[in-house]
Amino acid sequence: MRKPICCATILFAIWGHSAAAQDLESFRKIYPQADPFLGEQLGETEIEDAFSLANDLSNTIRRDYVNGSARRDAHPKAHGCVRASFSVREDLPAELTAGVFQPGAQYDALIRFSNGSPNAAGDDRNGDTRGMAMKLYGVSGAKLFADPASPDAQDFIQISSPYFFVNGSSGYTEFFAIVNKGDLLPMFKIPFILGWQGTINAAKMLSQKIPSPLDANYFSVTAYQFGDGDARVAVKYNTKPCAAAEQTYPVNGPNYLRHAMQAQLNTTPACFDFSIQKRPDDSFSTEDTISVWDEEKAPSVPVAKITIPVQEFDTAAQNAACEQTSFNPWHSNATHKPLGTVNRMRRVVYETISELRKSMNGGATQ
Repeated sequence: MRKPICCATILFAIWGHSAAAQDLESFRKIYPQADPFLGEQLGETEIEDAFSLANDLSNTIRRDYVNGSARRDAHPKAHGCVRASFSVREDLPAELTAGVFQPGAQYDALIRFSNGSPNAAGDDRNGDTRGMAMKLYGVSGAKLFADPASPDAQDFIQISSPYFFVNGSSGYTEFFAIVNKGDLLPMFKIPFILGWQGTINAAKMLSQKIPSPLDANYFSVTAYQFGDGDARVAVKYNTKPCAAAEQTYPVNGPNYLRHAMQAQLNTTPACFDFSIQKRPDDSFSTEDTISVWDEEKAPSVPVAKITIPVQEFDTAAQNAACEQTSFNPWHSNATHKPLGTVNRMRRVVYETISELRKSMNGGATQ
């Protein structure tokens, strides 16, 4: 079992070229370019920081797991993967029409709900950030980084918090370097790395408790491109239950979130509204994930409905398939390109860790 790592994994909760980058220069060649048109700005040491982070996380996984049992570095505990449908509004406004968002479009989907804690056997009763990773199937077009198992898939990664706790790449790398060592003394440096607002955000993220994964609100936190050419804009996504929860479930046992989700889906379907929050002007940063975009100036507009039908998902076969499914925001058409430092680092770190897990597990992703 992997050792708990404080709040480190939240960093990649909303996040996947070789098992490890061969060297910094090869790493640099695959690193995403920033788009100044949408307000992206590559940090001075960002690529070097991402390289160090990928190597640090790879070493941590090698240290904490044996071959055949390597798990995801982020969100290793799933509450289950469920089948779903993603239905785009028939009356979708023209300004919110692009890529997968076409009026009346329908997609089959797979959704993985999870805990943010790096402890795969963690207790659901503990405060934590929860994850919702969704894969849409049948999405045409070339992908920025295609899912080898599902080349036609478009992924959306969200967590149960509208904000993150760190922005700069150097902060990411230094934060992980301290936390992964587990030494008590350097831990006191973390608030200085995160800053006042980052520390508050982290405390709030780590204290969240929910009755069921089907009753929580989820947010992309990071920004994404929407559209192409000079018409492209920056947006954020969020997903919220269609209606307030009508059922309550007992908070019993360390796996109560899985049981609560299965209890509902035994008899009752679940529904979420998927919304787009369009950036109104350049004062809304695509690099800042600590701040939340003001809903009064950037209102969320529902663009699609997610329906999770009645089903039995908690089976050995489906749970095994769930663990072998990889989610990455760069499994995406260029129309919905991930933006910002967090997403750029995700592109190379996610792939590095995913390939490492495959190598350790004999080709199976965990």
